[in-house]
Amino acid sequence: MARALIMDDLAGFVIAHAGMRQEFGRLARVARAPRDAGHAALIEEQIALTTDVLHCHHTGEDRDLWPLLRRRAPEAAGELDALAAEHESVDPLLAAAADTSVMLAERAEVLDALHERINTHLDHEEAVALPLMLDHLTLAEMEEIGRQALAEIGRRRAPAVFGWYSSGAHKELRTAALATVPPIPRFLFNRFWWPAYQRRFEALYGAAERALLGV
Repeated sequence: MARALIMDDLAGFVIAHAGMRQEFGRLARVARAPRDAGHAALIEEQIALTTDVLHCHHTGEDRDLWPLLRRRAPEAAGELDALAAEHESVDPLLAAAADTSVMLAERAEVLDALHERINTHLDHEEAVALPLMLDHLTLAEMEEIGRQALAEIGRRRAPAVFGWYSSGAHKELRTAALATVPPIPRFLFNRFWWPAYQRRFEALYGAAERALLGV
């Protein structure tokens, strides 16, 4: 018999949102005044990574998750359509933020706007989608969604993406999210990926910001 979801089963979904809520505001701050060319290149790399992964995240929801929830909860179709429309409204900001033909400092305002738009959208998405997922999805279905997300991230990007998501989360959420992934990625994260990402994070945002990651 299929097991219903509990909130801990959605920790991977929630931790992705936690990272998205923080990153574009951080990037806006450092984009205004990179320390040097190396720092600017790292900022550009982070912008490219995070905007592409966010676009993939939204595409997966529009392609797989929202249609599934519409079938299970047709009364929520209007709200789910609104979430899909919000994804479309984010796309131009993602493209503008990642446009390397524009000077980095000039994109800081776009990153600030993206930060604000994403947080508003995620507030709405979590209010609408999380209760629907808990009521209408099974554990097996959520695990399949997670597998698809990992496949779209890809092995090469997984260490940085796991670190990025975790950098927006408190310890309890990190622990809950790790419990939803297979043992090998869990071991790699704890032993290698998270320490390496903390160093990357400090190179991007500074030692004072890194000190907050243990909270």
